[in-house]
Amino acid sequence: MRRNTVAAVLAACIVLALAALAGSKLQQSGSSSASSQLESVSVAKRSGMAADLYGAPQGQAMPAPTARAQANDSLAAPQIARTGKVSLFVGSVDNAVASLTAIAHRQSGDVFSLQVDNASAAANASGEMDIRVPAQRFEETMSAIGQTGKIRERSVSAQDLTGNITDSSARLRNLRRTEADIRKIMDRSGTVGQVLNAENQLSQVREQIETLESDLKTMHSQVVYSTISVTLEAEAANAPVEPKAASQLATAWHAALHALSQTTVALIAFLLWLVVFAPYIVLVAIAGLVIYAQLRKRRGVLQP
Repeated sequence: MRRNTVAAVLAACIVLALAALAGSKLQQSGSSSASSQLESVSVAKRSGMAADLYGAPQGQAMPAPTARAQANDSLAAPQIARTGKVSLFVGSVDNAVASLTAIAHRQSGDVFSLQVDNASAAANASGEMDIRVPAQRFEETMSAIGQTGKIRERSVSAQDLTGNITDSSARLRNLRRTEADIRKIMDRSGTVGQVLNAENQLSQVREQIETLESDLKTMHSQVVYSTISVTLEAEAANAPVEPKAASQLATAWHAALHALSQTTVALIAFLLWLVVFAPYIVLVAIAGLVIYAQLRKRRGVLQP
């Protein structure tokens, strides 16, 4: 009996020892798996941070920049408005206008104004036109326009609008905040006078906002698109013209009449001078005759 009890106790101890050993192994395997998971997470985080710092891995495209980043880049760049003027001698004004229109369309631009005078008379034909093209194609367009005819005059000017655009944008933001504040005030309860005063202030602020928006739109348009003013003049209008025989004879006749009239006027003027100075002339003549008579008398006395 006692032996059976001792054997049962030993068997129970062996079972408990085996169970404890199995539990410790399970705990070790769980801790190792958890540590491996934590390590994989940390590695993933480190790889993500590296990708952010040094760029995306090879074979993967970088994310596109946001609109705000693009706007900041555009505001940081100088805002330059460029304009050009070209004066050309051309063989035919109509053909030159067609060529310049084609150049504007090839450069993604357009003709904004056009005026042609005396197009039917080739000797007196002339024209003026304004072309607007994207700013990045300004130089290329100026070169193409210069090849259309003989350049008489060419000039380029630029205006930096960076400060104006920055100041106007800041004023516009402030005015929009003021508009929002006035609208909040109008939403609250108040007297009729207060409401009318707020509406008046809101109207003034809205007018200033619209003016600034229009100015900013104009300045941005001047920066994005460049304007080129072209003046055309037919070469035939500047070539020397040989006068006809009839015109030459008419010119000679008019010149002869003019010379005759001038000669007549000169003779009449000379006679008037003679009339005015006649007394002096008579006195000089008398004095001369007296002297001459005296000289003859002396010569007669001296002769035997």
